[in-house]
Order: sequence, then C-alpha cells, then structure tokens
Amino acid sequence: MLSFDDFPIVYFALGYLLAGAIVVLTLLKNKRFQEILFLGLSAALLLFMRLPVVIFNQEINPDESQMLAHAITLKQYPIYWQSVDGTTIGPLDNYALLLPSFFGRAIDYTSGRLVGLLCVLGSLWFFYRSVKNWWGENAARVALLPPLFLLAFTQEADYVHYSSEQLPVLVLNIGLWLLSKNWNPSPKIAPWFLLGLVLGISPFAKIQVVPQAAVIGLFAIIQGWNTEKRITKLSALVLGAVTFPILTLVWAWAYDVLDDFWNFYVLGNLIYAGGSSLIDSILRLPHFFAKSPSFMAFLLTTLPLVLLAFRGAKNKTTLFYFAVLWLLTALYAATKSGNDFVHYLNLCIYPFGLMAALGINTLVAQSKTMAALVILTVGVWVGWFGYKVLKREPLNAYLSTADHRVPVSQVSKLIQQYASSNDRLVIWGWMCRYHVETQMPQGTAENHSERCIYPHPMREIYYKRYLADLKQNTPKVFVDAVGPNSLWLYDRATQAHEAFPELKALIAAHYRLVGEVENTRVFVRTE
Repeated sequence: MLSFDDFPIVYFALGYLLAGAIVVLTLLKNKRFQEILFLGLSAALLLFMRLPVVIFNQEINPDESQMLAHAITLKQYPIYWQSVDGTTIGPLDNYALLLPSFFGRAIDYTSGRLVGLLCVLGSLWFFYRSVKNWWGENAARVALLPPLFLLAFTQEADYVHYSSEQLPVLVLNIGLWLLSKNWNPSPKIAPWFLLGLVLGISPFAKIQVVPQAAVIGLFAIIQGWNTEKRITKLSALVLGAVTFPILTLVWAWAYDVLDDFWNFYVLGNLIYAGGSSLIDSILRLPHFFAKSPSFMAFLLTTLPLVLLAFRGAKNKTTLFYFAVLWLLTALYAATKSGNDFVHYLNLCIYPFGLMAALGINTLVAQSKTMAALVILTVGVWVGWFGYKVLKREPLNAYLSTADHRVPVSQVSKLIQQYASSNDRLVIWGWMCRYHVETQMPQGTAENHSERCIYPHPMREIYYKRYLADLKQNTPKVFVDAVGPNSLWLYDRATQAHEAFPELKALIAAHYRLVGEVENTRVFVRTE
C-alpha cells in the first residue's frame, strides 16, 4: 500500500519536473493538442501532489470532522435543519460529502478530501475557461499557473483539508465562466438562466460568498442591459436566480424546518458576520496574509501583475471594474467575521488570479517578458523546495503507513462497546471526530455545543433546541468532551454539562456514566 515519510525527496522532485513540463507547454505556441496536454498535466500535477494528504485518513482540521459527521447523519436522516445544522457551513457542502458513499466508500477523511479535490480541479478548469473567453488561450495558460502551483505545492492544512470554501469557490468559478460566456452579445437565452441558477445556489453552499456572487450578478445585469433581447435575457437571469431559493423554501416548508432555516442559517450567519468593521478588516489584511506562507508566495507571483493591471488599464473597461470589485468583495468576505481563519483565503485565490490575468493580458505580445514571468512563478515554488531540502526540513507533513483506515481513539473504542453505527451519538463540547471514528450519526442538530455555551444573542434558542433534540431523538450515547482535548471548550467548572441545570437533570435521569478516558466522560442511556 502507498505511504509517505517526512522527506520523500524523489516524489517531490518528480512533482517539480512535472511542473517544469507544464511551464514549457505554457510558453509553446498555441496548438490544440498542446492545450489538451497542458490541461491534462496540470490536473495530473494537482492530483499527484495531493496524494500524501488524501491517503492521510486523519483529521487535520476540526471543520472536516464537523462536516463528515453531518454527512454521516444525513446518510440516515437526510432532512437538513431537522437532523443537521452546519451553522455557517452551507447545506450543499455537507450533502456533497455523501457522493463517495454512493460508490461504496466510507464517509471518512479520505473520501472528504477526494470530494474537495474534485472541487479544486473544477475551480481551476472554470477559471481557465473564463480567462480564455476574455483574453485568449495564451493569457489563460499563464494565469492558471499561480493558483495551480499554490494549490498543488502547498501543504498548509487550510488549503488541503475538505473546507467549507471549496464547493462555494467552485460555484463562484462556474458563475465566472458563465459571465465570461455572456460578456459578448449572444442571442442565446439559456446561459443567462444558468448563470442566475448558479448565483441562486451560492448562498446554500456558503452565505459568506454572497458578496462575490452579487458582483457577478451585478455585472451580468450591466452587460445584459446593453444587448439585444435585454428584457428576455435579464428575465431569464432573475428567474434562474430565484429558482433554487424558492425550491429550497418550499422544501423547508414541506418538512417543517422553515423556522430553523431562518433562525439558524440566516440569522445565525448574520450574527457571525458581525465580527469586525470594514476599517478593521482592511487594517488586518497584512497580518492575515502573513499567517499563510503559501499565500504570501502566491501573492509574490500575482501582485506585480495586479499592479500592472492598474497601470495598464489606461482606459478603464467594464471588465477592469468587475475584476477590482470582485477582488474587494472577496477580501471583505474573508475578513468580515473578524476570525482570521486561513482557509477563508481560499475565497481570494481566483479574484487575485483574475486581476493578475488583466496584467498578463498587457504582456501577451511580449514573449520575453512572458517567459520571465512564467519562470518567476515556478521559481518561487522551486526555491521553497530547494530551501527545505538544504535545511533538511520535512517536505511532507502528512506521514502515512500502509494502513489507511481512520485511527480509533480510546474514547471511540469505549463508545463502541455500548453502541453501533446505527445508534445516535451526542457530544457536549467540540470533538466531532468521534462521529467519524464510530460512524455514528448525531443525536442533536449541532454536533458541537459552542453556541449553547458562549454568550451571544441566540444562545437560549440554540440551547432549547439542543435539549429538545435530546428528548426527541433519545441518543444511545452522550459524551461530555469539555476538557483539554475539546476545541475552544476546556473549562469543566463553567462549560461541562453539569453547569447547565436542565441538561444536568436530563442526563442524570436517563444516562449512566460508563467511563472516563482521555479526559472525556462517556454516558450510556439507561432506557
């Protein structure tokens, strides 16, 4: 079986040789078979360099376990907001994780990263097609290199784990591609409806991307207004935009989760988004970028081109204003919550890439300059590789063995003595990986209790729902994970279930303690 140690120098060297072949194809003259080869090798590079992460079947970010637990639950109880509440994570992110299970794969970290990898491949593809539609194939090849090399060569967890940004970014790039198709006058109506449909889907992938989707929609309206059949086209755009939300609302009403959708997805997200002002967000950007060395390397290859785009756009076009506004809204979306989670920078990769493409377009006719630009792009990542080799720093952060199964903790082993994967599990605290290790579905809509514990305007609503779910679903196992292993929730004196009288009484009446391991208490239902 395939495995990786911490210094697989031959493997990484092969990856950089593959990158070199891509660079050569980037600089060759435009021929059809060369484009196919370029795109094929680009996909191969991403897949090849992600192998260590994909087969590392363990949690590398708590969000992965949270979403996988949602998917495990939805497999048995498929009604979102009834059995699952992903808080700021959109429902489509969680449903997407079910796809591998239809082909017989377990819902685990490997299957989740495969879904994420497909989203990344799709985003790169649609970004390439968008740039090609606007500026031609030569510019598109060069513009693809910075995001491709970032996503292929980084090993930072925030870019390689299955994050709640990967599917929304794919949706945005599909919207970008449809906008590029509709940019020039065309009699076709269907692409306008499809563009509206994609934009209408985006809030259900992640509300955080709505500002970027809105910019795409705004400029679609501007372009559509200046074409023939503008009323028909714009009507198709609006019809497409409202189709998915209306269907979702009807579905939510039919399953009696409309109030939950409004309270816990819409209002809950609005509370989360109120973390910082616009000025604070702008001032925090340098510090935010600096938290990610990979993103800094990406900026090193794109910022000169972004500046060139501003200098080269003497007669500012509509496309220039679109690219600038799309970038600004991406930065806003990434920083507005006030939480500098590096995985939010996934929202900014393609907006920076699009601005860089504007700069590249001014250099397309200058072959020597283009060659220097391409060499600089790959040189940044080759230099990083060389530095690590010389310093004998680990090249691979995801050490694996021939056993690619999810490791099972002592807590999960104790749980499995009393329950099976058909039974429900509830965790008080934040340790969602127990769901992945046991494959047990959730007994409450939220699989962590942070919003029931920390003060905020909706805490009582979350807490009452948590208690109601416990009473209705009668989960077999209750785990109090508050302690040193729990994310954010460490203090037993103030945050354990005994600190909440109604919850303490419910657990005391219906559960018995069967053991404490790894600072985690496991209770089993007595009825």
